[in-house]
Amino acid sequence: METLTVDGQNLVASDIVGSNLEEILINLMEHPSTSGRIIKKIYLNGEQYFEEVPHAALEVGRTEIDTLNLDTLTMEDMGLNFLKTGPAYLDTLLEALSRIVETFRVGDEQEANEYFLNFLEALHLLMTLLEQTRYVLGLWQGADDERASSLNQYLDSLVGILNDIINLQEQKDWIYLADVLEYELQDSLRRLAAILPTLCQRGH
Repeated sequence: METLTVDGQNLVASDIVGSNLEEILINLMEHPSTSGRIIKKIYLNGEQYFEEVPHAALEVGRTEIDTLNLDTLTMEDMGLNFLKTGPAYLDTLLEALSRIVETFRVGDEQEANEYFLNFLEALHLLMTLLEQTRYVLGLWQGADDERASSLNQYLDSLVGILNDIINLQEQKDWIYLADVLEYELQDSLRRLAAILPTLCQRGH
């Protein structure tokens, strides 16, 4: 690896250990220059790198890397960016959920469950980002904050819906599951889309 930069700052490549791209990125995020930051974009040998499957970076050996350039964000910027883009992300989830409900209703349980597992992974990522944003931006600190109370109540209700969904999957009650997805989970995600902009205002 000949050239290594983080946000335009040159680093000594030999100071960063790792035999493949994933190990190098892990070590980079422990470097003082990236303290409290997350990776936004990765440019590998002059082209933006996307990990199409988990841990694909393990397959990129160090000897294959000539240049590695990272753009990073502070955790605060990450939180604000999530609040701004979250509603659009939720729109995508809602579209996917509609297709899943339709597939369950026509009786193709195997295909519907495959789609639904991918959907749950995306939903889990969304909730993880929400939790991180919640604390990073200090969106609520006092028990008397009405918006905090509203969001906490929302999260409790969503957890309840997800528990019901898991039980219905275990029971293989696909018709009832489709009903819960359509009439409860969809409504819950629409409520979250309405809550996020209020958090964004407070984040500023």
